[in-house]
Amino acid sequence: MEILTKLTKRNLKLNKKRTIGTIVGIVLSVALICALSGLFNSFQETLIQNAINERGNYHIALETINRDQLSKYELNKDIKLISALYELGESEYINSNEENPYITIYSINKEDFDNLSYTIINGTFPKNSNEIIISKKMALQSKLSVGDYIELNIGKGATNKKYKIVGISYRERNNSAIYGITTGEENDNIHAYVLLKHPKDYKQSFVELLNVDNYDDIRFGNTKNLGFDFTINDELLRWQVFAFSDSTISMFVAIAGVVVAIIIVVSVFCIRNSFAISTTEKIKMYGMLASVGATKKQIKKSVVLEGLMLGLIGIPIGILCGYAAVFVLVKIINLLLGDFLFNRINGIVFKMSIIPVIASIILGYITIYLSSISSAKKASRVSPIESLRNSKDVKITSKKLKTPKLINNIFKTGGVIAYKNLKRSKKKYRTTVVSLTISIFVFIAMFSFISESFVMSDRYYTDYKYNVSVKGIKDYTDSQIEDLTKLDNIDESYIVYTNMYTGKIQDKNKINYYNDTGLDESDIAVDIRVVDSNSFKEYVQDLGLNYNNVKDKGILIDELRYWSQEKEKEIITKRYSYKKGDTMNIKYSLEDGDVELSVELAEVTTKRAIGLENHYYNGGYLILNKDYYEAQARVPYILMFKSSNPEKLTEDIGLLDYRLSISNLEKTAQAERAMLLVISIFLYGFIGVITLIGVTNIFNTITSNMELRQKEFAMLKSIGMTKKEFNRMINLETLFYSSKSLFYGIILGIGGSYLIHWAFSKNTESAFALPLTAIIISIIFVFIIVYIIMKYSINKINKQNTIETIRSENI
Repeated sequence: MEILTKLTKRNLKLNKKRTIGTIVGIVLSVALICALSGLFNSFQETLIQNAINERGNYHIALETINRDQLSKYELNKDIKLISALYELGESEYINSNEENPYITIYSINKEDFDNLSYTIINGTFPKNSNEIIISKKMALQSKLSVGDYIELNIGKGATNKKYKIVGISYRERNNSAIYGITTGEENDNIHAYVLLKHPKDYKQSFVELLNVDNYDDIRFGNTKNLGFDFTINDELLRWQVFAFSDSTISMFVAIAGVVVAIIIVVSVFCIRNSFAISTTEKIKMYGMLASVGATKKQIKKSVVLEGLMLGLIGIPIGILCGYAAVFVLVKIINLLLGDFLFNRINGIVFKMSIIPVIASIILGYITIYLSSISSAKKASRVSPIESLRNSKDVKITSKKLKTPKLINNIFKTGGVIAYKNLKRSKKKYRTTVVSLTISIFVFIAMFSFISESFVMSDRYYTDYKYNVSVKGIKDYTDSQIEDLTKLDNIDESYIVYTNMYTGKIQDKNKINYYNDTGLDESDIAVDIRVVDSNSFKEYVQDLGLNYNNVKDKGILIDELRYWSQEKEKEIITKRYSYKKGDTMNIKYSLEDGDVELSVELAEVTTKRAIGLENHYYNGGYLILNKDYYEAQARVPYILMFKSSNPEKLTEDIGLLDYRLSISNLEKTAQAERAMLLVISIFLYGFIGVITLIGVTNIFNTITSNMELRQKEFAMLKSIGMTKKEFNRMINLETLFYSSKSLFYGIILGIGGSYLIHWAFSKNTESAFALPLTAIIISIIFVFIIVYIIMKYSINKINKQNTIETIRSENI
């Protein structure tokens, strides 16, 4: 066995190209597994830290309990930490010009203050009960600052107490609250924020803490007799222990299962092909070993040992590459987008636990073992005589070499020879076809995964075209709206009007009815929204329409979402059967009578209009141009601005009318755009690595098979085949097995795409669409990449001496 080990090592050194190609396949496969696990850990940790910074490091808040109850909870074995916030009372404060000039005073220690994610933006934490920090909102509206004194009267009959303001505080969760925080005082009005020891057991822990029968009582609000209120920190639980709905968990598990299965399949076939080619190359060597006494078991072990040796090199390099890829990707994303990704954390947290490394090692060796074992069995089964003759892979029976007349008629003699080559060396060509088929299958399936991921991310992340929005303008006249649009620092302005009255659909045959919506299906109505011509123009351009052709028409946003009790998932479908060019007949009622409206539809879409990015109505929206539907623009709904200085514009609008509800969306918009870019980088990087594995697989397979056929090609040239005829034969072979691979690969790819869609549909059901784009790309890509690789291999072969090639043996 020691001799076989030495021989295996020597063969790996002598066949450097094939060895390097196999190692590259192992490295890419392991790196992909490691990188995916690392990215998952990093994103999970980032979302956990962001949730903690936004809401606090607790799992459930028990509101207004007393000190006896607090002591009881502190002894609970399931609780890791309780942060206690004492509500001392409410007081009127003098410096306010508001209608409701009251401040709520709390007391807390410094550790609990930090744990609840309060941020001191100016000053310090109080040192004693005579010092206080106030909220940012209170400081702004009362004109108080650090160093000032404030006199408060807490509770009925209490005397006034003067506090020194030592800090200004801000908390994301209640950024509009008017509060003050001191320290060193306690009472029986306590807000207890509980952090569990074992978050994954949160359901059972909450049941015991709240003393209810089961978690459904908590879930459905059957907790009225507790004596106190409670709030669950859903955001932290969501990312810490994946506390999603059962259907969402099923979706994630299904997606992960399908994707991991595809990765393992492509990895196994990538490495397996290298071993299959290696075994074919060395079949004569195995025959010689068998003839001098090597047993089948020893030969089998030799092949498996080769795989393990390659794994010892490839797996550590793959882990390092995966680790480095995640580290570099996180650094690049944070460098470019770190300030915009999350509200309360600066970029993505890099985290690689030991679990991905162990998983990568285990999966890597499983992949290598599965890849090598079939080749090992093949090598051990071949008899010494067959091995030395090396004729088993060549089939020359006339029946199997019979060529269809179609090939002879279309491709002539070159096509016949190329077709017979495919039949004559079935195993070599089968390896190539399988390699191409798997690569096509994986590309189409992963392309569908990307498409489904973008569809899902679009439901949560929106690319806003504006960064300031103004509501509360329903009583504004056109001249007042114009005054707002004339303020400084405005690049673009948009406005949406609502009709107040939904339009009842008169075309009953155009309505799709569903039995399990839980909605009133008897009287379907559409929400009419009118936008200014600027907004309408940008919207139709986004839809790929010509403004001048559709300016007096309507656009129907038709997307019905409902929770199916029967299927226990969200269903996304169409409310109507209207198509582009149809006329929509609507009736709505006004105080002075009914109004009938007929609108030709320029488009039926699910793409949201500006101002409605996060709005949803189960009857859909009809978007109209104000220049042509002035009568329907009854109430100004929302005014939006794209501003070069959103902070200054927000301030100016507030000075013009303090009653308006103004939102500076700059940070939100930047975060949304940044998150979309991160998702794109991740998904396109993922398919890039998968494609690279596929290309490596194809390159190794084709170049190795061409090298194995050097003697065959040399013999054809020696009997008079010209270079032109030879190249034509090779091109036709390329056409034959590329076409065959595409046929099987596309069928499998569609199946894989359906599996991906099925996994995503575990939570939200939508229609399956054929991955036509991926199929077209695959067809073009396969012919180009195979042609390039074949050209590369043939150029190398053409440089060799014909006589020497015939005389030579493969190593």
